[in-house]
Amino acid sequence: MALLLLRQAAAKTLLRFFRLIGWLAAVVGIVSGLAVHPAPAGDHEAREAGKYESKFYGTVDSLPQDRIGIWVVNGRQIVVTRETRIKEKHGRSEPGAYVEVEGSNTGETFTAFEISVKRAKQQERP
Repeated sequence: MALLLLRQAAAKTLLRFFRLIGWLAAVVGIVSGLAVHPAPAGDHEAREAGKYESKFYGTVDSLPQDRIGIWVVNGRQIVVTRETRIKEKHGRSEPGAYVEVEGSNTGETFTAFEISVKRAKQQERP
């Protein structure tokens, strides 16, 4: 029992140490003028893989017929996988729809994990 408590205490101390090192690196980066963006605590996969989460809004220019593959939103290519959640509460996901795209950047690749239609395609008036 004592060994288990000792291991838990050591793990907590180690986790606090790594968080402190991360924040110290961010402060040093800010002071020295480097663009440092630490990942939130608990986001170890994103930090290790060099992924950065972000979201943006735009109009769908094009998308594949089955919705899996490369979408173009405001001229930007977005990778949509089977795991990507597509919300169509305010309209269909089609060219002309205004959407919110949430995902992660890895280098030049933006992979969406959620796309929400915010406004349906505007109908042309005669």
